[in-house]
Amino acid sequence: MKLLSIAISSYNAAAYLHYCVESLVIGGEQVGILIINDGSQDQTQEIAECLASKYPNIVRAIYQENKGHGGVVNRGLAEASGRYFKVVDSDDWWILVPT
Repeated sequence: MKLLSIAISSYNAAAYLHYCVESLVIGGEQVGILIINDGSQDQTQEIAECLASKYPNIVRAIYQENKGHGGVVNRGLAEASGRYFKVVDSDDWWILVPT
């Protein structure tokens, strides 16, 4: 079981999805990242699949017909395996600040 499952709500996010995912994979294999493509019309799915191939033990690419943010949250909860669950938008990314 993963410690944390993160569902990334993605709709037409090709321009910035990789920034989001790359900032989250630093959690290592204790984190499971679910990229949920909510019916995008751009290259979001291809990028999600590429990231899933790059990080096969961390990232999963999931496609669904457009159901809106609530639909993404529900799908994320259904697919999550972590003890904790977090939803992140695809245009968000985390920056580590040195201490």
